[in-house]
Amino acid sequence: MSDWNDRLGNPLQPSDYIDAKSGLVVCGTCGEPKQHVIELAGVKTIVPCACRCTREQDAARREEVERQRAEYERSRRRTECFGDDLKKAGYTFAADDRRNAQVSDAAWGYTKDFAQQRKDGKGLLFLGTVGTGKTFYACCIANAVIDAGYSAIVTNFAQIASDLQGAFDKRSVHNRLLRADLIVLDDLAAERDTSFMQEVVFQVVEELSGAGKPMILTSNLSPQEFLHPAELSRSRVFSRVAEVCTIISVTGADRRMERRKAEQKDDRQRLIDAASS
Repeated sequence: MSDWNDRLGNPLQPSDYIDAKSGLVVCGTCGEPKQHVIELAGVKTIVPCACRCTREQDAARREEVERQRAEYERSRRRTECFGDDLKKAGYTFAADDRRNAQVSDAAWGYTKDFAQQRKDGKGLLFLGTVGTGKTFYACCIANAVIDAGYSAIVTNFAQIASDLQGAFDKRSVHNRLLRADLIVLDDLAAERDTSFMQEVVFQVVEELSGAGKPMILTSNLSPQEFLHPAELSRSRVFSRVAEVCTIISVTGADRRMERRKAEQKDDRQRLIDAASS
């Protein structure tokens, strides 16, 4: 009987004992039986059963397997989203200094409401000058929805155009975007102003919005420049974006320049220290 219990993952332990009344093995830890009696064709047979300890251990093992599976899936989705761009993959709300609290709250609010936003096909458009954190907020949202079990892709129109030019099956490039639950398109209006490029931008925005896919876009344009574009080709794209995205204005100093100034100060000091050593 001990061998049978072992094979069924319910091994007998030194602390287990035989119940005097039933004659069955009882777990010495939780006090529940590890055996019970069944009757088949009039013949009674003692068979193993799981005590509370075993059930709890089994549940813990299943939870750990599920945790590892979920972690693997998150890692896979993050790699699919960011590729080898570890810097953007590290943009998370935990790293947000909340210098622009209203923008932080809007981005986090969108993330918390993503299930409904996804259902409605609604996204965000971050507008603002260079270095204000637009890409950071967009990637924070992408990372958060990945942690919540969704898929996301962070790319830009120049990369999409390059993928299309290098793809034998151009439809596969569009399908990859359509499979994602969230698409982040960085630097709208920064692409080359050619008829080919403008057509790529229009096709991507038109197809994603038509499929009800939520998009997060960033652009160095001001709200005035976005709402009143000078070129007709951009007007039709911006009109579609405005239809499906809430505009978030991101203001403030150029953070990249601020960091670089601090780094340059440190660099100069190291050179001075090196000269005097």
